[in-house]
Amino acid sequence: MPHPQIEAVIFDVAGTLLPCDAHRTTSTSLLPEAAELLSHLSANQQRIGLLTQQPLQLPSALDHYPCLSTEQTRRGAPAPDLPVLAAIALESHALRQCVLVSGSDAGIAAGLNAGMWTVGTALSGSLEHATMADWQAMPAAERDQLRMQATITLLNAGAHYVIDAVDELAHCLTDIAQRLHKGERA
Repeated sequence: MPHPQIEAVIFDVAGTLLPCDAHRTTSTSLLPEAAELLSHLSANQQRIGLLTQQPLQLPSALDHYPCLSTEQTRRGAPAPDLPVLAAIALESHALRQCVLVSGSDAGIAAGLNAGMWTVGTALSGSLEHATMADWQAMPAAERDQLRMQATITLLNAGAHYVIDAVDELAHCLTDIAQRLHKGERA
């Protein structure tokens, strides 16, 4: 019997691949870490799906990934509907072999409710009330405080892992793959 592996990585776009405040701006550029990660995942034949909790203008770099929005479901996060529909669109066989990456506690709850592994992004997800420019202008102590609050929020939501941003995701995916190989479930 083959060992289970990660079937799909699903991103809650705002707060992971785009800044958290993407729905309030006209900028449609990916976070600097996102383009490299998506290229790496694609090169490794990883299925990638996108979720949007709010209407967003997605950058053209995301055009070839399946994207679902809350407009396609009757219930938004923390209901599992959107992550489950994304997994189905990616032809996943087992939700427990899917990973949801989100910068919000509601997104993490939706992934958990769907039975998926979850990874929270503390920095890109925590900046909903601040722009990236505001973040970079903050004193280090204030940034650390914001990072800690976001990490605690995501851990309290039940995230299996919390990272600063998606450039740290590869380590989580490796660990999840090892845990799946051992027979662990989300």
